Amino acid sequence: MKTNMLKRSAIIGTGLVLTGLVAACSGGASPGDATQPPNAPTETQASGPKIDAPKDAAAVDVCNLLPAEGATAIGLKPEGELVENMIDAEAPPGCDWRTEDGTSVMLTPLSDRSLQEYYDHKSMYVDFQELEIAGHPAVRANEGDRMKDGFCNIFLGTKDGQVLASQTAMISDGQTDPCDLAQKALEASVPTLPAAK
Repeated sequence: MKTNMLKRSAIIGTGLVLTGLVAACSGGASPGDATQPPNAPTETQASGPKIDAPKDAAAVDVCNLLPAEGATAIGLKPEGELVENMIDAEAPPGCDWRTEDGTSVMLTPLSDRSLQEYYDHKSMYVDFQELEIAGHPAVRANEGDRMKDGFCNIFLGTKDGQVLASQTAMISDGQTDPCDLAQKALEASVPTLPAAK
């Protein structure tokens, strides 16, 4: 059991590192841009697919992103647990919901990020697909074989400049797609989010 937990923690950690790498690869000035100081604020422009009914995932306490009834309806325990990012102390915390067998689904709102960043870096992913979930554009973006690894990342555009990440980690049986649960968590969460102001 301890080995499975360590494997799951390593997989989640890898997903968080990849999330950070995408942000690092796409943000800030280019190395050849000497006119912009390294710590100068950058203008964020709306990019990526149009979001017709913008929502604000950051306006909700992270462990309220998935309502208790939504969690139990998809086989998760009703209460989530706050999880600090152990890879990057400045990254926002996520909330982790689990099944009885230890499968984990973590939701994390990522502000100052657009789905366009994932489109621009899709060659980094072995498993990349554009999706629509709960009326919002989303992408499935995984560096490895999700069926073999038992790990899935889905990123949903909640509003311009904001993405809601859903990450599932499970012990792979080679037949259960971890992305099904990641998607169901977003389908249960997004309709309950407040409209963006």
